[in-house]
Amino acid sequence: MEIWQVWLNPGKVCMSLINLISNLFAIDSLQFWWYLTRAAGLMGYFLIWLSTAWGLVVSSKILDPVMERTFTYDFHEYLSWLGLAFIAAHVVVLMADKYLPYTIWQVLIPFLSPYRPLWVGIGVIAFYLFLLVTITFYLKAKIGAEAFRKIHYLSLVAYFGATLHGLYAGTDSVLPIANLLYKSTFLITLFLVVYWIVLLYFRKQEEEKLRMQNLREKLRNKAKSRSTTTMVKNSHS
Repeated sequence: MEIWQVWLNPGKVCMSLINLISNLFAIDSLQFWWYLTRAAGLMGYFLIWLSTAWGLVVSSKILDPVMERTFTYDFHEYLSWLGLAFIAAHVVVLMADKYLPYTIWQVLIPFLSPYRPLWVGIGVIAFYLFLLVTITFYLKAKIGAEAFRKIHYLSLVAYFGATLHGLYAGTDSVLPIANLLYKSTFLITLFLVVYWIVLLYFRKQEEEKLRMQNLREKLRNKAKSRSTTTMVKNSHS
């Protein structure tokens, strides 16, 4: 067949491209989907950790001297959605995997997984928690800053759940590089959490100190006012 005849047939061109890509990346093999879901899962975990760590940094105001809070807040939201997108890809590819295919109910409902149901179920719950936290970015005006802050605490629970899922359900956790990823990100997060708690404690102490100073000032002013009133009454009498 002449080359010009091939290009006049879009269907054959598309099929030729699909076959080329399939052969190039071994899409028809079991290994391709297995590698793809593992890569998506690891990338999703890393981005979720980065979003969690970034949120702790934003809350601790560490970057305030060098970055605008608008940028740090928007970047935090962007990381959250990007991490969720990779986790969603991880889940979808699991259903397409030919070696151990999952049904939609097994990936949506915790603890129905045929493989390590406890740890996979924890991963599913972590995904839902992180999705809830991310959605509240758009509900902050309606639910208020206090509720928004409290819901965001769940991101820590979601992150630790994702870590347990990766360590005990992920087949890559036995690899030194994956093990290093899980342990190093956990330790960094633990440090940031402790730093954030200590910072909150000192802020509370400072606020309490300021409140007591204001209270003393009010009592002092009230006492002066009473003294002045008494002196005026005495002078008139």
